[in-house]
Amino acid sequence: MRLVILNEKAMDKELAVPIYTQSGMIYLNKGAKINERNIEQIKKIGINTIYIDDGINDVTLQEIYDAPLRLKAIKELKNVFDECKRKKYVPEQPVIKIVEEIIENINISENAYLYNNLAKNDKDLELCTHSLNVALLSIIIGYKKKYSQDKILKLGIGAILHDIGKIVSDGDDHTIEGYKLVKNNNYFSATLCTCIRSHHENEDGSGYPEKLKGDKIYEFAKIVSICNEYINILESDDSILPHHAIEVLAAMGQQRFSNDIYKDFVGSIYCYPNGLTVKLSNGLEAMVIKQNINMPTRPIVAFKENDNINLNYS
Repeated sequence: MRLVILNEKAMDKELAVPIYTQSGMIYLNKGAKINERNIEQIKKIGINTIYIDDGINDVTLQEIYDAPLRLKAIKELKNVFDECKRKKYVPEQPVIKIVEEIIENINISENAYLYNNLAKNDKDLELCTHSLNVALLSIIIGYKKKYSQDKILKLGIGAILHDIGKIVSDGDDHTIEGYKLVKNNNYFSATLCTCIRSHHENEDGSGYPEKLKGDKIYEFAKIVSICNEYINILESDDSILPHHAIEVLAAMGQQRFSNDIYKDFVGSIYCYPNGLTVKLSNGLEAMVIKQNINMPTRPIVAFKENDNINLNYS
């Protein structure tokens, strides 16, 4: 099984992992042959990378959050956002339930990967899908930082609600509008609410809405900020793989993110997922088959040499 960008090089290969619609139906099943027609169709629903079956069985995909659970969470979050839009009030119990289920079922092993195999053909669900993905990565960083379960729950709630202001406004003021919505509920703590208000603040003070700098930005907001930016990069129209997205984050540097949070992110979100083809420094082409928990940017790879399969660190 191999992770590839969806283009003509994937022609005539068999799909190794099903693609789902946002309603939960299978859009294209495992074993389907990739052709020119379905390449175009898959791209139209917002999916740019796929796993193909290449006959190599050394790679096993572990999803951070299984597709059926993601689909369920997206539907439940849509109900929350719809109710909030009607009542201008965020109901806490459904949100808590969603995040508790994430914490209970999330795969935080180093071999887990946030794989995009859900169609984005429903505009009403795009905000929910994005919010869920940001929450998943934020929770993983919370575990990396050895937060308590209560603190991880609060971080997860703040992360999953970080863009709730977009049900009111698509502009930069969505941070303030979202903050107002969440503050209407006394259950949500001040630290949790900072995820909504401050997730677009930058380390150097160039962000918004308050141009906060450095230590003035609460840690929750810093975590949500980098996870939000990473997901935005992956969700862009360009075909981009995780390690390229990490390179984009690195280029933003300390102007955007604190050094500590960046290190926690890179140490938590493995940027060379299993099944990715990479080129080694010696020019050989290899495939990532396992993550290296002690060195996330140097996974264990397999390559063919003299018809033998060799394992090494890239």
